[in-house]
Amino acid sequence: MKAVAIDLDGTALTNDGKFSKRLEQAIHNMHEKGILIFIATGRSMKSLSSKLPKDLPVDGYVAASGVVVVAQGQVLRSSTFKKETIEEVISIAREQNVYYEVNTTNDGPFTFLQDKEYALEDLLHPPEEDVLAYETIGASRSITDSNQWVDTIDLTDVIKLYFFSNYKDKIKKFYNTLDQNSDNNTKYALYQTAVHNSEIMVPGVDKGTGLTVLAQHFNINLSDIHVFGDSMNDIPMFKVAGKSVAMKHAIEELKDLRDLSDDKTEFTNEEEGLAQYFEAHYL
Repeated sequence: MKAVAIDLDGTALTNDGKFSKRLEQAIHNMHEKGILIFIATGRSMKSLSSKLPKDLPVDGYVAASGVVVVAQGQVLRSSTFKKETIEEVISIAREQNVYYEVNTTNDGPFTFLQDKEYALEDLLHPPEEDVLAYETIGASRSITDSNQWVDTIDLTDVIKLYFFSNYKDKIKKFYNTLDQNSDNNTKYALYQTAVHNSEIMVPGVDKGTGLTVLAQHFNINLSDIHVFGDSMNDIPMFKVAGKSVAMKHAIEELKDLRDLSDDKTEFTNEEEGLAQYFEAHYL
């Protein structure tokens, strides 16, 4: 394979959002052998940069699940929502008292200050047992980050909305409402990466279309890309790549070897699963 495309949360990162030294070294060694390194994540460019080691050799990024594609410092594609779609979704979040984060092309997360009171009631509530560590860390950050709570947001420049609740039943109800309101994913692409969160991305773009842009830029075939992931927003890139590997703990749809995955890791993201796979198959 000429390139690997790596999801972050639940794949390269531990549940508390850490990138291990062992994985970092494996990627350095692979890059030295001529393998292109792509990061394909639901995170925005600003958010993902805070999670990667400073000198990690990355040739291309598929950020916000394909909304933004970057290679060698050049933005190859950037897509934004219609303003009225964002206004509609935020209105639904307010009706159901669901905490949300707005990410724009180059900044975020932002939340309207007028929604802080109801949001804090949820964020400060003791989390249910299945809330993931990185979700709790994110909630704690939001509670104390004065820069996040704002009076105005440029709703013409939005690339992603993220929703979270310490109550999974609340998120499930909200997700179902958005699903029913999506007009068959023509308003937005709806994803869920864990039972306590949901997110929407710009429709018509995903990790699969993002990888297509990177493949064209680097003059390689999609069949030359080896992808790794664990959740719902990884499905599009699993469908287009030459080879796909699901993490041991991935959702069942990804792990189905008869359909999307060619293989699965022997270990989870908490057990250096990705690093061990790279060492066994590439080094």
